[in-house]
Amino acid sequence: MSRAPVLAALDRLPRFVLAALPTPLERAANLSRALGVDLWIKRDDLTGLALGGNKVRKLEYLVGDALAHGATSLLTTAAAQSNFCRVTAAAGARAGLRVHLLLRGTGAEPVQGNLLLDHLLGADIRFTDDMDPYSEGTKRRLETWADEDRAGGGVPYILYIHGGSHVGALATAAYVQAAVELDGQCRAAGIRPDHLYVAVGSGSTLAGLLVGARGPAEGLARTRLRGVCVSALSNVVGEKIREFAETAAALLGAPVPAEAPDLDDGERGPGYGVPTPAALEAIHTAAAREALVLNPVYTGKTFAGLLHDIARGVVARGSTVVFMNTGGDPLIFAHAERLAAEPAGATQTARG
Repeated sequence: MSRAPVLAALDRLPRFVLAALPTPLERAANLSRALGVDLWIKRDDLTGLALGGNKVRKLEYLVGDALAHGATSLLTTAAAQSNFCRVTAAAGARAGLRVHLLLRGTGAEPVQGNLLLDHLLGADIRFTDDMDPYSEGTKRRLETWADEDRAGGGVPYILYIHGGSHVGALATAAYVQAAVELDGQCRAAGIRPDHLYVAVGSGSTLAGLLVGARGPAEGLARTRLRGVCVSALSNVVGEKIREFAETAAALLGAPVPAEAPDLDDGERGPGYGVPTPAALEAIHTAAAREALVLNPVYTGKTFAGLLHDIARGVVARGSTVVFMNTGGDPLIFAHAERLAAEPAGATQTARG
């Protein structure tokens, strides 16, 4: 396909600049030697806004659309330590929009990590005991809050991201753009990645990378995109990824990727936000060998998945691998006690 129409469609989307782009693509020389692969890190932890992460790219398009619709406030919901909520609060502060956060929890959670930043960034915070972000109750609470805002003369913009929504398509489109950016950096570095590893929470990041890699990011056409599930398992999130990809492809006039997402369920552990021994070991390995800071919720589990795949030969020795560091670094402070205790085997580079 021709790249030009998709790139033109991306350029036409309203966008509010928040991120320091392009983020670096860095070779991890020490880990490459230790693991026997050519490992590169795409540093989307360095997007800049309020400690960065992959959510900043998405908020550029979401805030751009909100402003285009005359919004005066942003409303969203997620966990108490949500990266997305932290960056939404930061984006609102930068754009002059009020931010309302409906957080899953009791309100008695320690004010640290992302939750501390939510407060510092001036967000209006409420808590809900409904742990399902997609429940009818959660949607009603957001709509009720939006109605309160309208009654006070505000124009709320609800960031309720799911596969079939316009905001979901915009969030996914941000990672179509990221795939194009990564493709150009790989070409400049003289590499053609065999594998790309990324954390999968909601699924929109992987969906955007898939649309980009099977469309305008032509140099990634043969790259195996591997998503490590950290929240819902593949039987649930796989369908969500498909929905995100379809709505983003329709928005941009891009082809829908033909293949099903390649997903790894083996690193999630007991549940979302619960550190696993493998993730803690992977975090220590990345830090000690490469000064690469990962977190127990997203990137630590994803790096553990990569180490496991190398150990069992799914990633062959000598392969070129890109690890998408999606950030979320404030999360490490919410898990300080676990991280401060040296896990067994932390000096190993892979597990069997």
